[in-house]
Amino acid sequence: MKNPLRYIALLAGFGLVLSGCVSSPQAAKPAAPSQPAAPAAEAKDKPAAAAPGQPANALGITQEEAGIKLRVDIPEIKPFLQKAKNGPIVPGLLQGGVPQGIAYLPEQKWILISYYREGGKSSFMSVLDAGTGKLVKSMTFNKTADQPYTGHAGGITASKKHVWLSSDKEVNMLNIDDIVKAADGSSLVFAGSVKSSTRASFTSYGDGVLWIGEFAQGASYPTDKAHYMTGPDGKEHKAWAEGFKLDGNTDLPAAQNGAAPVPNYILSLPDRIQGMYVSKDNIWLSESYGRNNTSTLHHMKLSLADKPHANVTIGSAAVPVWFLDGKNVKDTTEMPPMSEGLFELNGNLHILFESGASTYRSSSSYALDRIQILPWSE
Repeated sequence: MKNPLRYIALLAGFGLVLSGCVSSPQAAKPAAPSQPAAPAAEAKDKPAAAAPGQPANALGITQEEAGIKLRVDIPEIKPFLQKAKNGPIVPGLLQGGVPQGIAYLPEQKWILISYYREGGKSSFMSVLDAGTGKLVKSMTFNKTADQPYTGHAGGITASKKHVWLSSDKEVNMLNIDDIVKAADGSSLVFAGSVKSSTRASFTSYGDGVLWIGEFAQGASYPTDKAHYMTGPDGKEHKAWAEGFKLDGNTDLPAAQNGAAPVPNYILSLPDRIQGMYVSKDNIWLSESYGRNNTSTLHHMKLSLADKPHANVTIGSAAVPVWFLDGKNVKDTTEMPPMSEGLFELNGNLHILFESGASTYRSSSSYALDRIQILPWSE
């Protein structure tokens, strides 16, 4: 198969985890919004006007409840609601932010949330203190010093030296040092990008591997036909996650003899995956599609030391493929609609939902304006 990957130039100074679609609501009776928040386990846009009751930060972002008035009683999600706890309020919901990706910086003990905005406004990131759950600062993204980034910002993850932001068939790279030093309300300029053969709907980092994955859903969200594969359980998959080993010194994918990097691993995924988190032989997939369809959290067990299920040829390299399907699922949990990215910290999954955004909260059957914290065990 012709090499589908291209490297676009990493800029000088190398030292340097989808919006929902309307669908039919489930049969309903009102349910009250859930309990108060608990702390988590461990070119500038013109600032938006602050909502009454809380001052805005330098970017015009506040951290306030979204004023959700009604939730549908959905029996399938009750086990999740009984186990999960409310985490921090997602900032920016009253300023047009649509939350997509979530990540954790262990040294700073910060939670990062990525957002897009409608109307050609810059996408942005909010930083939360994981101990208090409070908003620290918010910054917009820039492609260059003079060119704002207005992409989907569909996924965000952190490796040793970098934060990676995915969407539109590429991951953009930021230096963690730049994020730490950035002033509230400033713009973060991408330090480089890596192209992907996937849609780059989400991204995840774990055990030295950067994963770039895609959301697939019929004709609305098509994927490369080379990604269509039938797994051990007999079901066809249409999505991939490409895994790149990062160099221990540069924290970047290795280019082979000056050529574009080839993935070291491929995971074949089911449809409608919005986020992924990888930790050793545990993989969690966040699946959702639609404002009124329940989301599903898949907990998979897979070791990359196991024999691959298949191989594909990219350029001259044979790349191993493993399927994430019914054969290696450990358990599944039904969740409220519109789940997005997730990460694990201290035995708790932190799960982000986009339903609290102004675009969705009045039409989603169970809108959430807080990170949901779900305990998990082996």
